[in-house]
Formats: sequence, C-alpha cells, structure tokens
Amino acid sequence: MKLLRQASIQRKQMLIIMLTTTVALLLACAAFVTYEIFTFRAAMVRNLQTMAEIIGDNSAATLDFNDPKAAEETLAALKKEPSMVGACLYLKDGEIFATFDRAGDDGVFTPPKLPGQGYSFSGNLLTLFAPIHYKGDNIGMVCLVSDTHALYARLERYAVIVSLVFLVTLSTAFLLSGRLQRLISGPILQLVETASAVARDKNYSLRAVKFSEDELGVLVNAFNGMLEQIEKHDQVLQAAHENLEQRVAERTKELAASISVLNATLNGTADGIIVTDRQGNVCSYNKKFLDMWRLPHDQIVLGTDTIIPLASNQMKDRSGFLARVHELYGNPDVESHDILEFKDGRTFERDSQPQCLNGESIGRVWCFRDITERRRAEAELVSTHRQLIDTSRQAGMAEVATSVLHNVGNVLNSVNVSNAVVSEKIRNSRVINLSKVAAMIYEHKHDLAAFFTNDPKGKQLPGYLCDLAVHLKDEQQEIIHELGSLSTNIEHIKEIVSMQQGYARVSGTSETLNVMDLVEDAVRMNAGAIERHEVTLVREYGDPVMATVDKHKVLQILVNLIRNAKYALDEGHPDKKLMTLRVKANGDDQIKISVVDNGVGIPARNLTRIFNHGFTTRKEGHGFGLHSGALAARELGGSLTVHSDGPGRGASFTLEFPRQPVREQKL
Repeated sequence: MKLLRQASIQRKQMLIIMLTTTVALLLACAAFVTYEIFTFRAAMVRNLQTMAEIIGDNSAATLDFNDPKAAEETLAALKKEPSMVGACLYLKDGEIFATFDRAGDDGVFTPPKLPGQGYSFSGNLLTLFAPIHYKGDNIGMVCLVSDTHALYARLERYAVIVSLVFLVTLSTAFLLSGRLQRLISGPILQLVETASAVARDKNYSLRAVKFSEDELGVLVNAFNGMLEQIEKHDQVLQAAHENLEQRVAERTKELAASISVLNATLNGTADGIIVTDRQGNVCSYNKKFLDMWRLPHDQIVLGTDTIIPLASNQMKDRSGFLARVHELYGNPDVESHDILEFKDGRTFERDSQPQCLNGESIGRVWCFRDITERRRAEAELVSTHRQLIDTSRQAGMAEVATSVLHNVGNVLNSVNVSNAVVSEKIRNSRVINLSKVAAMIYEHKHDLAAFFTNDPKGKQLPGYLCDLAVHLKDEQQEIIHELGSLSTNIEHIKEIVSMQQGYARVSGTSETLNVMDLVEDAVRMNAGAIERHEVTLVREYGDPVMATVDKHKVLQILVNLIRNAKYALDEGHPDKKLMTLRVKANGDDQIKISVVDNGVGIPARNLTRIFNHGFTTRKEGHGFGLHSGALAARELGGSLTVHSDGPGRGASFTLEFPRQPVREQKL
C-alpha cells in the first residue's frame, strides 16, 4: 500500500485495471475448473454404479449356488476397464466371496473386511458399494475400486488452457489500459503542473486548461475559481497587514486588562490557592495563600523545595504532612481532600486537584480553606451536649435531660442541614475552575498576546473570569447566610440548655416580638427537611400579632410540631404533601398557632394519650417531644391540643398562650 500511495496516477490506473482483470479472470477460471471437477466426479460415480449393477446381475446366480470360481471369472471381465483397481463380492453376512486384483498395478488390492454403503473418494481412489438382488432378496454386496488418474489428467489440460487464456487476456488489457488511461491522467497531470507552478511562484493569476465537460472539467473550473478567490484574499491580506501593528497594540492593552482581572479574581477568593507544575515549580498563587501560611513573597518564588519545609514546621504531624505531599507528587493523577492541623491550633481543609492538558497531568492546584472557627463551633456543640447530659445526670432530672436531648436533636437536624449545604457548596465551588484558567495562561505564557488575540478560548477568558468573579461573590454570600443560620441554631441550642437547667428555679426571659417572625424562625430550622421531603407549605397568617413571651419555649414547641407534621406526611403518602401554618389572635389576650397536615392521621384511641411521656407511634420515636411541648405550653400559661378525624385524614396541633406572660406553673 505504501508503494501504491507513492506511485504516479498513471501507474495507479494501470495497476487498478490489471488487478481488476486478473481477479475477474481468476474467479472465472476457478468457477470453470470447479464445475468440471464436480461434473467429472459425478460421471465417474455413475459409470461405476452401472458397472456394479452389471457385475451384481451376473454374479447373483454364482452367489446363490455358492460358486466362487464362477464369480471370480465374472469379476475378471473388469480387466477391460483400465481405471479399475480391484473388486470384491460379499455374501449376505459380510464374508468375502470372491475378489479381483488387476495385475501389474502399483500395489496389491486389499478388499475391505466389511462392506460399506454408497461411494467415497479417498486419495486417488473411488470406492463404491452396491447391493446384489436375486429373486427379490438381497443376497450380497459388490465393491468396486477405481483410480482417478483420468480426473487429474483432465485438470492438467485445463491448467494449460487457463494459463494461455490468462496470458492473452492480461496482455490485451495491458495494451488497452496503457492507451485509454491517458484520457484521464492527461488532464489531471496538466492540472498538477498548474498547481505546482502556483505553489512555487505564488502567482495566483495562472489558470488551468479545461479539456472536457465531465467531472475533470468541473474540477478544473473549481480549481480556477479557487485561484480567483485566493487572489482576492491575498489582496485583502496585504491590506490587513498594514494595520497589524496597531491591532497588536490594542490586543496587548486588552491582555493587560484581562491579566489584571485574573489577579483580582484570584486575590478576591476566600481560599488560599497555589498552582505548581509537576516538578514543584510555582506557576501562580494568590495573596490569601501567603497570609494563611504566613509566608514571605521572596520565599514562595523559590519553589516548593523552600515552601514545603516552612509549611511542615507548622504542622502537628510533620512527617505525615511530608509523606502525603510526596505521595501526591508521585501520583500526579490522584485527587485528595485532607485536614491539616497546625501547632498553633488552626485547622485547614486542603483540596488538591491534578492539572491536565490534552489528557496529561502537567501540575497541581492546591486550595486551602481555614475551618478553624467551624471546628471550634463543632467542638463547642459537642461540649454543650456533654455538659447538658452531665448537668441532667447531676441534678437527677432524667425526664428533663431526655426532653433537652430531644429538643436539641430537633435543632441539630437544622444544624446538620446548614452544615451539609455549606459543605456541598464548598465541594462544588467553581473556584477549582481557576486551576483550568491558570493552566491555560501557563500553557501560553510565552505567547499571551496571541492567545488572548487569536485563540477562541483566549478571547472568551476575560468574560469568563468576570462571570466567575460574580458567581464566587454570590456563592460567598450564600455561605455567609448559611453560616448565620448555623450560628442562630447553635445559639438556640444554648438557650434550650439554659432554659431546661432553670426549669426548677426560675422562668425564662420574656421579650416582645412578632409571633409570625417566631413561626418563620421555626420553619427555617426545618427548611432543609421540608424541601428534601417535597412538602408544600401554606401560610395563613393574617394581620401581624405581637406578644410578650419566652421566645425559646415557643420555638421549642413549634420546631417539634413542624418536624412531627413532616413525619406524618411521609408516612401517609398523600398525592400532595400539604402543611398549613395558621396564626391568629384568639380574643384580646390569647394567641393561637396551628400546625395542620394531610398526613397519616391519628386514631381516636390515641388522641387522649398522645401527650403522655414515652408514647409514640413511630419506630424510631421516643415519645418525649410532644410531652415536653405540652409541659412548655403549661409553663407559658397556655395549652397544646390535637385534633384528627382518623387514620389517613391528617391532624391539627394547636398551641395557645397569653399575649402577656403569666407566672409559671409548677412542674
């Protein structure tokens, strides 16, 4: 194939014609010879069958009278057949009765010990078996063996004929193809000469000569049209070249602005970022990285050989830090997420992503996030929880401790949701895309002007960076919002602990507030679960209602009621999960808040004991939430009631309490 590709078009045409003719002749000759072989073999079988029938008819009487000598005389008549090798007569039981062996042949004829069926070709011999019938009975079998030399002689004659036809046909095809192929190759070669002259002299005014109106004529017209277009474009290019320097200056200015935007984006993110190549050389970094690791600028430019020792000296586990860094550099395609603990108490999250170009790793992007405050808040939460259990145990208030744990658990669900949202946003942050931007800039660091001027990706990079900056700012605001919610929930947990510790001593602090705002706070604490379970929330608030009340006791009750309504909707499987919140004034001195759902409902027998301590219908429930809610409602000077029309028809829980605080009742 390589020689064929390098050959001229004349040789290719002649080779194709000769190859096609050769294949056609071979197929025709092969078909002819195959047909002759099958025809001749069939004729041999028919002749041998006829001879077998004659021998059988002549030998029937000798078999019947058991006269082997007469049978051998009958078989001796086969001497007149030059192709016959031998013959044999069998009795009915398969015993050899008489044989014939041609004298003077190459070998001794050995008849088969047992007769067979039909005929078979084996080597140069044709063996045929035929039954012998006498008076309607099968009295024996005749076997004839003939050679196939006549077939091979016939094939030799055919080979000579085929060779002569083959040579004459190929010679004729060669002579005709040599003359006729010029009709095609001549115009093509002339077109090639014109194209070579245009390429050599850059003279686009030349035109090819058209010889015919066929496809080659169309090709010549297209070639001439192309030359005309190139000539026009060349003139335009000459005109554009005159303004090239001015355009380069403008693009350089735009490039400087784009680099400025990129640096602003890198330095505007809340994470510390550094980009290195596979050898550990620093390609890019932001100011936040230097601030987080407390590194001077003159040290970072020296590369990771200087940075890694300085960083490892700040770690609690210096050897583990160094081993992990070397492991990641030794496996350039591996991603990682690690937690780094410092000697001074700080904690960082470290994300390391491989930097790939055309499917090959060219370096790494390292992102560092300070999670010290988050860890401190988590530790504080654990400490608060432990303090809660210790306080309850020391005071001997098992029921109070159980209620506290239940209420804290309700709020912890919201804490976990907020924490999950923040973690998800951080994991899916598009700040990692900055590594791709840095990789593109590093790849074209020697031709940045051309990259931002001519490359389609480079042209889009400034706009993309602007969009990314806006997205990161929005993402930061969302995370700040979630952290604010997390802080509010933690504060609520503290208030619950403080409130329950003072149950036996003094009442909580009352404050004047809008009851609708209090309900919305409870909704926000359950927002993640409501959204996750696809619950439709309906608000029926009416006019604003003000009250002076212990905020955290009311919040404790509402969070528990909304959470229970969500579970009831999950167990009931209605077509549409509806939760309705109603707030209204009940007279001049009472407030009524209702949480209504269309969930699983409550049987009549359970309505009277649903607020009992330890009663629950859920497998994972403890029966403390509604009981503690009822106690808290009594402490507010109000009540917590329930209504349901039965299983599958939903339920309504109503909290009533006075606008102004009353003296707490004794537990």
